[in-house]
Amino acid sequence: MIEQLRLLLYYPLGLLPSLFFTLRILIQWIQSEKYKKSYTGKTFWYLSISGNILLLLHYIIQVQYPFALLQAGNAGIAWRNLDLMKHKKKRTTSQVIVLFFGLLIFVTVIFMMQCYLIIGKFDWIRMPSNFFDENTSSSLFFWHVLGVFGAVLFAGRFWIQWWMAEKYQTSELGKSFWWMSILGSLISLVYFVKIRDTVSMINYGFGLIPYIRNLILYIPNVSQKLDLREQRNRSI
Repeated sequence: MIEQLRLLLYYPLGLLPSLFFTLRILIQWIQSEKYKKSYTGKTFWYLSISGNILLLLHYIIQVQYPFALLQAGNAGIAWRNLDLMKHKKKRTTSQVIVLFFGLLIFVTVIFMMQCYLIIGKFDWIRMPSNFFDENTSSSLFFWHVLGVFGAVLFAGRFWIQWWMAEKYQTSELGKSFWWMSILGSLISLVYFVKIRDTVSMINYGFGLIPYIRNLILYIPNVSQKLDLREQRNRSI
């Protein structure tokens, strides 16, 4: 019964976050083209939280702990960016760190309760919901390691962005964010193609073009700075 429910929820709950992430990146892309620079507004973070929470539920139900934990962390970072955009008094960095640890512990407890109360044992990562033979999962250890590495790199873009946001107390996406987006999504995509996880293929593969475009938008800014330097040198 539980496996049938997991199978039933695989596509609906797995693909729904893609709508939020797709809308997020499309709006960000359109705004960036409008302002001729990489721009991120509040809508980006609201859509991020919605997608992260839904994908978190998906990975918990499909028993994929590392990816669930990453989505919980990303949801917390999206919330923090919205907090930094407020004109009112913002929370301190120490308060945010405590809230982050509390969130990760809460997700871990929920995941373990599901494993022991519903499944009957702890399983940190499973193949997608009875679509494939789970007996082959032990032979895919290298691929699981590669997949987790790609997902950590992909999620790490938000952790680096969070560190910069705390440092400068402002919400921006820099070049490192888009480089990590490209590399992380490519590595993760290879892994999910290998295990034939259709939902994750879509989630990690769609944004490649906008990621590359945002990185390209930094090039004109660099050339403009060089032109300004040349003009200053000539005036001197």
